[in-house]
This record gives sequence, C-alpha cells and structure tokens, in this order.
Amino acid sequence: MTCPKCRSSNVQRLRGYWEDLPAESPNRRRFAPPDEPSVQPVVALLAVIVGIAATVSGEVLAGLGITVAGLVWAAVLQRQVTAYRLSLAEYDASVICLAEYYVFA
Repeated sequence: MTCPKCRSSNVQRLRGYWEDLPAESPNRRRFAPPDEPSVQPVVALLAVIVGIAATVSGEVLAGLGITVAGLVWAAVLQRQVTAYRLSLAEYDASVICLAEYYVFA
C-alpha cells in the first residue's frame, strides 16, 4: 500500500500507530480515536415509564407528553451511538502515511 499523496510506502494502520505512541507525544491527541458518547438510556427509559404511569393514573395529556419526550430522547441517543459507530469504523479502516502524517482510508 502506498500513500495517495506522496506515493511513500511508509504507511501504517492509524489505530496501531496511535497505540504505539508514548503518552507524552503531541500526536497522541491528534490521532486519537473518536470519543465515545456519554449515553444514558436509563433516563429515557425512566421518562417513558413515568409517562405511561401518569397516563394510566388519569393525567393523559401530561403522561403522553412525558412518554413522547422519553421516546424522542431515546432516538437522539440512538443517533449518537450510530454516528459514533460509523466514525469508529472509519477510524479503524484509516491508514497514516508516516512520511507526511497524511491520514487516508
């Protein structure tokens, strides 16, 4: 495999390059994998449960609102997880040219 930019054959998988860097290297942060989102699905699940309980107890409009808010929150969290997985897959497939520090897939 060669670099598409400079045609150098001095290339390495990006994840392997990053793992081999010492902790004090300035490139450690630059070439790090994407940050994992802080997803807390318990909050969304709790909102749905509270919304259903409120609906059953007679507060139909408030209960439906809380339930819908919980479902929307769960959808937002799912979108964040999907975006993270896609960016992580792209990161894992990436290669770095060690001659020019050019990252490509």
